[in-house]
Amino acid sequence: MRVELLPSSQPPSSQQFLVSYLINDRVAIDAGSIGLLADLKKQEQVEHVFVTHQHIDHIATLPILLENVYEPGPKSIEVLSAESVLDLLQKDLFNGRIWPDFLALSTPENPFLVTTPLEEGQPVSRCGLVITPVPVSHAVPTLGLVVDDGGAVVAFPSDTGPTEKFWSHLNELDRLDAVFLEISFPDCLADLAEKSGHHCTKTFVDELQKLKRPVRWIVVHRKPRYAEQIASELAAHNIPGVELIQPGKVYEFSA
Repeated sequence: MRVELLPSSQPPSSQQFLVSYLINDRVAIDAGSIGLLADLKKQEQVEHVFVTHQHIDHIATLPILLENVYEPGPKSIEVLSAESVLDLLQKDLFNGRIWPDFLALSTPENPFLVTTPLEEGQPVSRCGLVITPVPVSHAVPTLGLVVDDGGAVVAFPSDTGPTEKFWSHLNELDRLDAVFLEISFPDCLADLAEKSGHHCTKTFVDELQKLKRPVRWIVVHRKPRYAEQIASELAAHNIPGVELIQPGKVYEFSA
């Protein structure tokens, strides 16, 4: 399995402003930055976009992506998310005011996109990947995703603070290779992290104890203003197997 957190700045940097993971070139998790890829052929390879929740850093370039890859014919990108999120995308984004209503413009012979609702705990298979949505604890309903390619298993909790169901699900798996887990705020902003449904450094460290196996931990979603402070706090804990994400780097996981 190949996983890349797409850069969200030009020139590419270690700062993360938006969220888009590309898996094996054909499946995306969230669409914060994917529509900004200069390589249009790379955009055209994407067949399915899983949206974890409706916050703007996770959907910002979804309309751009759909417009960039559109061509007349029966083929289109599939957007998969909780039904409530798909409803919000229709009402608040593809509404004819913020952006053209791609769903209304679509026909079976010539769709701009197709949508598929995800249900908690119900796996779906796309492009050789089995992807299971499991809820996490964020400011709005959010689905973390567990991705299994038959050889490796990688977990993407998305935006979350301390949570339980997700770790319970992971502890029942036969295999788990890596978890891409967020730290949004330093410890001095722990109250803000709690109120907004995110992790600070301390709650991130505490959360690691909920997983009953060693895995590779990859830290994501550091707010740029606090990225260095978070890195310093995390380094002080000296936890084996924890690393900071490098946007644009391809992470490979195999059996």
